[in-house]
Amino acid sequence: MAITDESKDKLKARLSKAIGHLNAVYKMVDEKKYCIDILNQLKAVQSALDKTAEIMLKDHLNTCVVEAVQNNDSQRVMEELWQLLRHSEPETPEEKSTETSGCCGQ
Repeated sequence: MAITDESKDKLKARLSKAIGHLNAVYKMVDEKKYCIDILNQLKAVQSALDKTAEIMLKDHLNTCVVEAVQNNDSQRVMEELWQLLRHSEPETPEEKSTETSGCCGQ
């Protein structure tokens, strides 16, 4: 079972929150709002997405992983989790941009 009925509503509520914040960011960019205000709104989007992912992962661990372990299929789910974690690693210093231009045309 991928998504439980209980977590479905929580996930949809979190995604709706992220969509609302993202729509606000879109409008702020269109209106050329102050960079820091937009960045703060982007943090709200990321926070809502992070919480959504947390709920999804917890649900996955409590359902799919437990079921796989009970069916002697733990190697597959461990590999899936490993791949997920590898793709969410922070950038290496070489991947980060070192450009330091001023903000808002300064």
